[in-house]
Amino acid sequence: MKISEAASAAGLDVSSVRFYERKGLINPERGEDSNYRDYTPEDIERLKKIVLFRKIDMPVEDIRKMLDNEQDIGELLGLQMQRLEEDRLKVEGSIQLCKKMLEDGYEESDTDKYISYVAEAESRGQRFPDILPVLDEISLNSGFESLVGYPIFFNLMKNALCRRLLAVGIVIIMVIFPLIQLILNIIRLINGQGNLMMSLIWIIYSIMLISAFVNILHKTKIFS
Repeated sequence: MKISEAASAAGLDVSSVRFYERKGLINPERGEDSNYRDYTPEDIERLKKIVLFRKIDMPVEDIRKMLDNEQDIGELLGLQMQRLEEDRLKVEGSIQLCKKMLEDGYEESDTDKYISYVAEAESRGQRFPDILPVLDEISLNSGFESLVGYPIFFNLMKNALCRRLLAVGIVIIMVIFPLIQLILNIIRLINGQGNLMMSLIWIIYSIMLISAFVNILHKTKIFS
């Protein structure tokens, strides 16, 4: 079965199937008479299980462990239940904060007041979303393992500092740097000092990098 047929059978798009294959959740064999992957009914069943467990937001690595029988499914479900409960508490904290800001009529000058409100609420045990897990997910979904090899990548990702440094580096390289260069080239062009061709190159380059970064964010939210 071709990848497009496998994706359709599992209710996914082709890019999702490739993503899960890259993460080691499926490993279809290549056809004897071609280099195309041949997806078996067993592969389709694995993809359907992936879809099911992603519906409860289970991390890709945990799904892999479950599929490969490396960890008991009951234990993995218990861990995921704990994560979901923590997420629920964070969402409740965000809802309460948003409601308070609406009721108070938030103004820009009130920022410090609400920061203090959040700090006080957190001291009482209330949870709020944190940017650090997002940085972790950006790193894990960057595709960096294709450059350094999965064993090295896996060991690096065990370290929280490495994950977050990689994520910050990705943001700088794929978003901040091209935007700065693009703006500088446009300013030079306006002042009559720039090169039109170079500006066009930076526009295309920026669009490509930012599109790739948006794709990482998309995977972070849906596939990770």
